[in-house]
Formats: sequence, structure tokens, C-alpha cells
Amino acid sequence: MIKLGGLVARTLTKPLARVVKARSKVHPLLNAVCGRLGQQQHRLTMQLHMGFRGISNYTIKPLPVDQAVEQGADLVGEVIIFSVALGVATLEYSRAAASTRKKEKQQKALQLQEEREMEARFDYLEGQVVWLEDRVVELTRIVEAEMGARLELLVEEAARQKDAGPEQQQQEKSPGGSRLARRRLQSKSVHVGLEIDERAAAEASSSVAKLWTSTYDAVSGLFK
Repeated sequence: MIKLGGLVARTLTKPLARVVKARSKVHPLLNAVCGRLGQQQHRLTMQLHMGFRGISNYTIKPLPVDQAVEQGADLVGEVIIFSVALGVATLEYSRAAASTRKKEKQQKALQLQEEREMEARFDYLEGQVVWLEDRVVELTRIVEAEMGARLELLVEEAARQKDAGPEQQQQEKSPGGSRLARRRLQSKSVHVGLEIDERAAAEASSSVAKLWTSTYDAVSGLFK
């Protein structure tokens, strides 16, 4: 919009300069101003011309009134055109500079926001790593406790079987009780073995389930 306005202003300055030139011939004040400007322009031009030629002793004759007014009107028109062009260029430059500053400000704000989000992300990841370390320590303690409990059960079972040895020998000495004792011992051993296997399987399944749940939650939290 500003560029279009500048183009329109530059387009209208030339007709305005022609209007000033035409009005300078009939308007008294404008005629006097243009005549004075024309005479000063003529005098300055002649001084520069003589100075370049190295002539120091000279006399400048004033221009006729009509020529002075015409030159003054041309000068006024050129000044108007130049002023409008300079104003439009200054306005466009100011607008471009303001737009550049706005973009830089937005980029800095976006970069600052990204840095803050990254710092928050790092803090969150650090917290998740600490939580994972705590979970690993806890799971290690649980597994060690379960393994200790299993070893205690095995030791107790071995001691029970050892204590039941003399009684089994006495039962084996009797003709009718040997088979019954062996069957009872086999049944008891099978029952205890099944109980230990089921308990170990349940504990192992529980440990695996806990470990899987904790790992899944931790990984899901890292990628949120």
C-alpha cells in the first residue's frame, strides 16, 4: 500500500511542477519568488563556470525577467519532484527497517522460547533418569529378596527331608510299611516340589510384570 502511494505521489509531482511553472507567470507572489530564484541560480551557475575557467575579473548580467521566472519555476518543480521522491524513499526505508526489526524481535523471542522448552525438556529427562535409577535399585532389592526367600525354602525342605530320614528307615524295616512310607514320601516330595515350582513361577511372573510395567512407563514418559 505504501509503495502504491509512493508511486502515485511520484506520478502526480510532474503535473504539479507544470502547474507551478504555469502559475508563476500570472501569480504575483509566485512570479516574484520564481524570478528571484532564477536570478540566484543564474548567478551561482555563472560563478561556478567562471571559477572553473580560472577567470576572476568578470561581471554577471542579470537575466531578463521572463527567463528568470522560467528558470525559477523549473527549479521549484525539480525541488518538488526531488522532495516527494526523497520522502517516499525515506518512508519505504523506515517501513522496511521497522519490518526487519520486528522479524528479528520475533526470531529472538522464538529462539528464547525454544531454549526454555529445551531446558525444561532436559530437566524432565534428568528427573526421569533419576526415577529409573531408583526403580532399578528397588527392583534389584525385590529380586534379591525373592531369591533369598527361595533359598530359605530350599534349605528348609532339605533339612525337613534330612530329619525325616530315620523315620523312613524304621518304616522301611517293617514289611508292610515300606511301600506305604515310600508312597507317602514320594507324594509329599511331589507336592512340595509342585508347590515350590508354582511359587517360583508366580514370583518370577510378578517380577517380570513389574519390570516390564516400570520400563514401559519410563520409556513412554521419555517420549511424551
